[in-house]
Amino acid sequence: MELHDVKYFPFSSLIETSFWHTLSQNKLNVYKLDESEIPLQAFYRNDSSAGLPPIVSLDFESFEIKDSWDDSKKFPIYGTMIIANTVEDFKALDKTVLTEKIGNQIWNGVRSSELVDNLPSLLSRFILVVYADLKKYQYYYWFCFPALCYPKESIKCSQGKILSGLYPETVISSLMSQHKELSISDRSYFLTTISDDNRVNVYPLEEYSNLSKSSDKLFVSFADPSSDDEYPGWPLRGLLAYMIQRHEIKTLDILCYRIRNNSAGSSLILHLELGDTDRSIAEYPGAVGWEKNEKQKLLPRKADLSATLDPKILAANSVDLNLRLMRWRLIPDLDLDKISSTKCLLLGAGTLGSNVARCLLAWGVHQIDFVDSGKVSFSNPVRQSLFGFSDCLNSGRPKAEAAADNLAKIYPNVISKGYSLTIPMPGHASFAADAEETQKTVNLLEDLIKEHDCVFLLMDSRESRWLPTVLGQIHRKLVINAALGFDTYLVQRHGVPFPDDDLTSDSTGEISRKLGCYFCNDVVAPGDSSRNRTLDQQCTVTRPGVSMIAGSLAVELMISVLQHPLGFHATVNTDLSGNSTSTAECMLGIIPHQIRGFLSQFTQFMPTSHAFDLCTACSPTIIQTYKSQGFQFLAKVFRDCNYLEELTGLKKLQDETNLDDVMALSDNESI
Repeated sequence: MELHDVKYFPFSSLIETSFWHTLSQNKLNVYKLDESEIPLQAFYRNDSSAGLPPIVSLDFESFEIKDSWDDSKKFPIYGTMIIANTVEDFKALDKTVLTEKIGNQIWNGVRSSELVDNLPSLLSRFILVVYADLKKYQYYYWFCFPALCYPKESIKCSQGKILSGLYPETVISSLMSQHKELSISDRSYFLTTISDDNRVNVYPLEEYSNLSKSSDKLFVSFADPSSDDEYPGWPLRGLLAYMIQRHEIKTLDILCYRIRNNSAGSSLILHLELGDTDRSIAEYPGAVGWEKNEKQKLLPRKADLSATLDPKILAANSVDLNLRLMRWRLIPDLDLDKISSTKCLLLGAGTLGSNVARCLLAWGVHQIDFVDSGKVSFSNPVRQSLFGFSDCLNSGRPKAEAAADNLAKIYPNVISKGYSLTIPMPGHASFAADAEETQKTVNLLEDLIKEHDCVFLLMDSRESRWLPTVLGQIHRKLVINAALGFDTYLVQRHGVPFPDDDLTSDSTGEISRKLGCYFCNDVVAPGDSSRNRTLDQQCTVTRPGVSMIAGSLAVELMISVLQHPLGFHATVNTDLSGNSTSTAECMLGIIPHQIRGFLSQFTQFMPTSHAFDLCTACSPTIIQTYKSQGFQFLAKVFRDCNYLEELTGLKKLQDETNLDDVMALSDNESI
């Protein structure tokens, strides 16, 4: 067959992660903004398994040029790397110019009469062009393994034969042992002689002139990376150009030296016959060699190492590990996707807000937004885990903004934003006075509640929870309340109406089956609780551990609700007297309506109460009035909280009830 019919197996590239890591961490700082060529030393092997393509491998050691290797099956290949500073520079690199540059170096080298100290550095070459997107840990790269197109004239090549079919095992073993003794520069391209009595010797390639007249069988040999039984690998192209230009030859025996199963018996023997045409071509014949990508197109490849190098992804994998182990070992049906996709809005970024946010992170919640009107004070950081001393300086950072920023420092993958916002409250006439600004605030708050799935009420005052409770009912969101006393706490989930419930009417029985909200047990409307309080009474005073207990219970309650088949609509069974007969349950256990705890006695109990038809926050009357009147209704409430009692019928109930027999209620957070 003609030589041009021979199918050469070209190299493919294999760049280990350690190479990119070394480039990112160490080398790129040295070569930054410098697009000059960087010398590299890669290697290929001649022991590839059958059917696999020849591979050139680069690792973290490729930046250092070695003169020795312990592994006799690794063969050097020398190259240069060009790092483009921008993706535009990477695309603009002239691939033809680069190929011609290295191709001419090979061509001039093979035509030179000077001895070559390191023949692989001349014939085994590659070019690597790289663009490193270090922000995303993505690397675009393209390899070229230049090989001369010469010879172009007709050269006949015999059908390849396997070495083990021509010579006994003693020849193969001797060849392997002697090849190991060659220097690293001679192992890739060498000479092999086999005498009539099967004595084997190996020599450096430059000894060809001295051995060509020997009576022993002479093979021009090379370390062949090809795994095909019939065809040689890419390095033969450069070797043929070298031999034809350096020596007057008419025939040539080639030994494609391969190792399979720790034996060189699968090595391929080729016999070449050159025609009588002039083989000393003076002009550069051109070169080829750009690697194809995974789709077999002449385009660059991309290595995405974000999973192993990007700290954010490493953090995400580590955070999720405990949750995956929890599901794997204990709760196979735990729906982690439902948890991670739940968007949480925290109204209040103080003591409770900090603890709730940290617990949500631990459960893998990805979006946590804050609403708060305060600023970080010097007393906050020791009790509120999202703030540090620096947040208190210069009159203090806005709490919501600081909480969101610091949450992202703890876990960079979280989506968190802070909104400095004062929630309008019943009985606070100032909100009604500035109607335009208050309406903007109400619209923003309503938009935030619409965008989120779960709303946590973590504020200091009772009346600040009223408007979010109303909006949570209207938009059917899960609202979870957490309130603190000195050594007591309340954690409560508001009932979420079923999809078919009419919120503006109790005729469907919606009230009878819905769990109560924070205001359903009250017989007075929420009002301005700070009006008659001294300054010290306006400050929240609580034992430090109470907020941590309440915050974690609030999150665990949300998680349990999410795992129930009915989700937010999970309810509690009751008997005819209204007493709870059994709580809702999920794979994590029971799902209570309320958790009331007393730290002084280290006890807690879980009462259940259903929606109150005269409730000042979630009753059909309130929902219907808000939907029909909008901000006009709210303005009346802001001016006079007693309006709520008159609207719902609570005032009539009070007039008909002997209040002396009713325990006086307090507006603070004590239970």
